[in-house]
Amino acid sequence: MPRNVCLLGLLLAVVGCGSDIHDNYPTGYIDKSLYKNAVLVNQQRLAGEDVRVIPLYRTPLDAIGLGFDVVFGYPIRRISAYFSHDNASVAVRMIFDPSSADNRREGVLKLVNYAFARRGPSLKVYARVARDDDYTVRAAALRALNRCRAQGYTDLYLKNLDDSEPLVRLQAADALGNIPDPSTIDDLVDHMRNDISPDVRIACTDALRNFPQGEVISALVEMLDDRNFAVAWQARQSLALISGQDYRYDKQAWLDYFARAGMPG
Repeated sequence: MPRNVCLLGLLLAVVGCGSDIHDNYPTGYIDKSLYKNAVLVNQQRLAGEDVRVIPLYRTPLDAIGLGFDVVFGYPIRRISAYFSHDNASVAVRMIFDPSSADNRREGVLKLVNYAFARRGPSLKVYARVARDDDYTVRAAALRALNRCRAQGYTDLYLKNLDDSEPLVRLQAADALGNIPDPSTIDDLVDHMRNDISPDVRIACTDALRNFPQGEVISALVEMLDDRNFAVAWQARQSLALISGQDYRYDKQAWLDYFARAGMPG
């Protein structure tokens, strides 16, 4: 696979962070149904793709679509994989190909598509590959660990949050956003404020949504007038998810609310 195609795929995988609180209502309390949905979406995000928090289907059409996929789509994919030799064994061989970073990267991204490879011994394989000399391979391995919601690798994520390559830092930040650990707060705040990559700053701002405490609130409020509007927007989303309130980009209104609520910003 051409490297530029793979890089685009990795970038697209982390687009769309946040609880998506909109502007079509007054400031203050967020509509209960909207906030409940935002919280549920965040719970599903933290749980990962192999744990069902949000129902698999909500309407009869969703159920019909799922049924067609089970009856027709899955068998077709299995037959295609059989004849193309595109299976987990091939992916593993690609991961351990010392001569081709492209193969190692593609192998990781192929293997993690199998449900059995999102748990157990496969996690150690991804963690090992996350130390690869090629930065695109490191990024792919971090993406795989993220998809697995792999606990116990906080030190690895933090190490890669300081990587020289923005793509690797982005994947590490996104993993920390989905696998929260309070010990990472200082690092996330630092990169939110100072990272040279806007995408990494946004991902760190998003990751801080999981920590409803004073130092995080202060840092997020600080970002509401950031020179990069995408960072300011994400700070607002994170504050809204933490509080169930929305005061747009009015820093003083946010600080007044948190003071009233006993959560000093």
